Amino acid sequence: MKKIQILALTIGYILAFGYYGCKKKETPAAGARALEASVQTETPGTTPATYAKNGAYFKLPDYKGGDVDLAAYSDKPVMLMFFTETCPYCRKAAPFIKKMNDQYASKGLNTLGICVEDAPASAAGFAKAFDLNFPIAYKGRDVATQYRTQGVPYIFLLTKKHIVHNVWAGYDESFDKDIVKGIEDIIK
Repeated sequence: MKKIQILALTIGYILAFGYYGCKKKETPAAGARALEASVQTETPGTTPATYAKNGAYFKLPDYKGGDVDLAAYSDKPVMLMFFTETCPYCRKAAPFIKKMNDQYASKGLNTLGICVEDAPASAAGFAKAFDLNFPIAYKGRDVATQYRTQGVPYIFLLTKKHIVHNVWAGYDESFDKDIVKGIEDIIK
């Protein structure tokens, strides 16, 4: 009887962790709006001599080697997806994110994946599972905190000046039209 109770408690903890560690959210977090407000803006029509690091800036290791540095995408629109390898909503979002990258990369969209886990194998496994052909960083937990995410997946669209344009917390196919519209807005 005691073994059954221990097993039931263990299963309960696993289910609770899975729910809270990868929960679906329908609306952007207030923190994401705060990030948008904290990002430094520049006068329209001016071109910075160097990349102006703002609240959106990050530099993380790429699972293939090297770094994923947001400064390398200066004056380019960026779509970011925060994920974990085993999150079911992340796995649901990945094919759509890949499709958007394939469809809009030639029009100027840059897509970056950020695995919040510390192991490069987690990022590599996710990239391989979905045949992702864009840079995938790992060790992204601090950057996820910087972007004020609450769980995964989180999808961000950044303008050419790396100002947050849109945020989607969680993923559902009903977001697809809004994500496409957001992408079309930032690649103009």
